[in-house]
Amino acid sequence: MKSKSLIVFSIPVLVLAVILMGSLFVVQQTQQTLVLEFGKLVRIIKEPGLYVKIPFLQNIQSYDKRILDFDLEQIPATLGDQKRLIVNTFARYRIVDPALFYRTVHNVEGAEQRLRILNQSIALGVLGQVKLTDVLSPKRAEISRTIRNQMNAAAKAFGIEVVDLQLRGTDLPIENSEAIFNRMISERKQEAQEFRSRGDEVAQEIKSTADKERTIILAEATKKAETIRGEGDAYVTEKAAATYGKDIQFYEFYRSLNAYKAALNNETTSFILSPKDAFFKHLNH
Repeated sequence: MKSKSLIVFSIPVLVLAVILMGSLFVVQQTQQTLVLEFGKLVRIIKEPGLYVKIPFLQNIQSYDKRILDFDLEQIPATLGDQKRLIVNTFARYRIVDPALFYRTVHNVEGAEQRLRILNQSIALGVLGQVKLTDVLSPKRAEISRTIRNQMNAAAKAFGIEVVDLQLRGTDLPIENSEAIFNRMISERKQEAQEFRSRGDEVAQEIKSTADKERTIILAEATKKAETIRGEGDAYVTEKAAATYGKDIQFYEFYRSLNAYKAALNNETTSFILSPKDAFFKHLNH
């Protein structure tokens, strides 16, 4: 009997607990919550705390109030100067109108899909009006702001504010990169060949100048040596003449002895001459 009474008493308590649990919900500091009744918006809660809803009739949908980061897909873009680029972007956004957000995109996945489409169309339009030098210069920040402002204006229709957008990376397509690298290699080779040719030309000029200077120096040295040798010979001749002029007979005798020495230095030398020949004049005396 007691057990039956306990069961009868526990059932209402359990039902009441379930109803109470289904009626209470907590809104976190970082959340904003919609209370929906059969899909129809009843109220918006943006302040944190404990709240009550009608169980089984009402449900809640919560969204983050913080700024959310979103990496957008790569975009192949044609710039205003017909250059091709692969552009990587990322965006930061927040949900400012949760009711409009719920009606248009419903959740974060739907919102990011819309942002992806907006980014592709708006970024292609903006990049199509600028040059490659602009994207690679400080003007890049201005280009990012232009895309951000246009995306923010379009995203307001979904209850979204685009806080920031940046061009994270700009790369050339693979085929363009290979062509540019090949052209750079060809240009560097051409420059190297020009430097090499110019170096050879300068080296040839230096060598020609050195050969010319060497020839001039050798000619001047030879001339100076001949002059000194001539002066020496003249000095020797002058001194010899002065010396031999003091005794001419002795000089003739000295020259004859040198002649005999030169002529008779070989034992096999034979002379067929008359004894009265002038060559033996000094021998005869």
